[in-house]
Amino acid sequence: MHSSSSIMHSVPAWVVQASTIVLLFVVWAVIAYFTKEPAILPTPAATFRAMANLIARGTLTAAVQESLRTLVIGCAICIVCVVPFALLIAQSRQIASVLQPMVRFISCVPAIALIPLFIVWFGFSTNAVYATLFYTSTIPLLFSVITGVQKIPRVYADGLRPLGAGQLRIVRDVYLPGAMPGIEVGIRLALSYGWRAVIAGELIIGSSGLGRVLAQARASNQVDQIIAVMIVIAVLFLIIDRLILFPWNQLVSSRWSSF
Repeated sequence: MHSSSSIMHSVPAWVVQASTIVLLFVVWAVIAYFTKEPAILPTPAATFRAMANLIARGTLTAAVQESLRTLVIGCAICIVCVVPFALLIAQSRQIASVLQPMVRFISCVPAIALIPLFIVWFGFSTNAVYATLFYTSTIPLLFSVITGVQKIPRVYADGLRPLGAGQLRIVRDVYLPGAMPGIEVGIRLALSYGWRAVIAGELIIGSSGLGRVLAQARASNQVDQIIAVMIVIAVLFLIIDRLILFPWNQLVSSRWSSF
């Protein structure tokens, strides 16, 4: 038992993670083999052929670019609007305590339930997808920033005021660096939920992007294309998380975690 445990600890984490994904594909291939119904569950080989065909036609490449652009622009707008607002209201525990129940009530409404309203307001357009993304990403980002600010000991801000520091300097030197771990968590959640919102919005609204490709594949009963796009959606966010968000998390943790 001890030797097997030692072996497991010596295996790199990425090997274990890759093994689980390989196992998932093996299980999928076995189930597809015994099902023998490509219209219900195509084999991995058939799915990757469908993916290659979508790439060769340029459909998948264009859809990926459109969905990523929507995610980046929408989340950037969300961050620019929400982070300063959250930093402002979090400085007053009274205001935060009044607003939080209201925000929690609003957050009980899933974004997908608001898509019909966004369609009425913005039509079947990318603007409705942006509205869905903004609504979905705002809630976790707002709460994360507020929580990050409220964890900062008040003595830091109180110590600067007698020295003549204005509110802007206190925000810059105390609240912003002190809340950085919370801001980082909020941005990761905003991107994660925002990615789901983009795909759901595109799927229902049918404006553009990967969601539209999914909708078109569903309309023509092309299950191999549906699963191919699902794989692309998952892989894209894994790449974003591992290459961008994870290194940023490590940087924030090493620099500001002990603030």
